[in-house]
Amino acid sequence: MKKILLMISALSLLFVSCSKEGPARFEGNWSYKTSGTVTLVPTSGSSSEQVTATIVNESGQMDIMTADSKSGQVLITMNALLGGATVMKGTAADKRIDIEPFQKTVELVTADVDAAATSVSVSGYGERFDDTIIFYLEYEGDCTLEQTDYRIGGSDIVCIAKLNDF
Repeated sequence: MKKILLMISALSLLFVSCSKEGPARFEGNWSYKTSGTVTLVPTSGSSSEQVTATIVNESGQMDIMTADSKSGQVLITMNALLGGATVMKGTAADKRIDIEPFQKTVELVTADVDAAATSVSVSGYGERFDDTIIFYLEYEGDCTLEQTDYRIGGSDIVCIAKLNDF
């Protein structure tokens, strides 16, 4: 009986130690959706009130591949269903992937404006939970809406990626 318990303990340690960490943990083909809001702070113009703007939701396919396993570098490509492609670089360590800042054009929608395109700097990180990665993204930049200049003073952007089963 002791031998059986010892073998079970040894096998369970083997399986636990084989769990994927770093870049291998995030590799794969994913379906994603990005949504959220930004707070716009006026910097010039007639308005002095902050405005909350919603980003136009984006969904599509995401591929994550290891660029350099030693350093943990990963390459993330996002192909939006109704838009363009985005390429991000990041570093994966343990159970987290940190995104290097990159530029992206997004559409902002407010109660008064249908949609306005603006260029933002995107950074953030993602964490994997089973077959899902949750990316918490930060947007920074400036935009002009109805002849008022704004600075993005805060953002609440989330990208949810679900592993595609083949």
